[in-house]
Amino acid sequence: MIYPDADDIEEDDEKNGIDKFNVNSKYRRKIKPFIDFHEWVVSTRNNQAKFEAEAAQHLDLYKMAAYYVFIMRFGLVDSLERNAQIKTYDGVHFHYEPWDMDIALGNKNDGGIAFDPPIDRNTKLSITTYAITGRSANDNGTIATSNWLFDALENWSYWMNTVVKDVADALYNAGLTYDNVRKMLDDNYAAKWCELMYNASGFYKYVESGDGDPTWLSWLQGSRMTHRHWWLSNSMDYYDAKWFCGDYKNHYIYVRANVTAG
Repeated sequence: MIYPDADDIEEDDEKNGIDKFNVNSKYRRKIKPFIDFHEWVVSTRNNQAKFEAEAAQHLDLYKMAAYYVFIMRFGLVDSLERNAQIKTYDGVHFHYEPWDMDIALGNKNDGGIAFDPPIDRNTKLSITTYAITGRSANDNGTIATSNWLFDALENWSYWMNTVVKDVADALYNAGLTYDNVRKMLDDNYAAKWCELMYNASGFYKYVESGDGDPTWLSWLQGSRMTHRHWWLSNSMDYYDAKWFCGDYKNHYIYVRANVTAG
């Protein structure tokens, strides 16, 4: 179940002369699980203990962790609060799934490379603007607004230090590694495009269509291959270490000490 497109079900209500927001409308019945979920999230605001006690009744904690891992590893700055699907398979336990993941690997929302790896929900573009959607700051830099759902998850030690770590390791073992991601992006995507067509497309979209307006010129970034390799490698290494998973577990330092008696 995905939050429904009104166009899919409004027609039936119109035929029956029912306002779509009426409690008896097909639209209202369809979205009731989402309304219930939203009301639960709101009911836990600023009450971390209540959130932690009830979260497993309303969230698929492991799917939420998988989404979070993708956001952080790839710097998906526009996909945490916006460009995400809220989905449930049983009408009770909700999770996020991708909608649009095109702003990634150091890019900012309005074009151009802006962020070095790694990034997280505390990374800023300016004193008032955070890299990842869902948080804003006052003129003095203090937090003004913040997405409570992800605040609560990040403040929950069990979720951050157990669930997220376990999911990150499982995803790595399933193939979410730097080498595999690099090959996917280089060979299965970038290499499939004719370079002349790619450049022509970019010129039309970001130069010609602007009629001289330079707003979108920062999106003309070439292949970004070298930057992509550097960004991915550093981000993946950082989060491997943070979550103690992947290749990080293959590196050890042995310390041996001899203690003389007396």
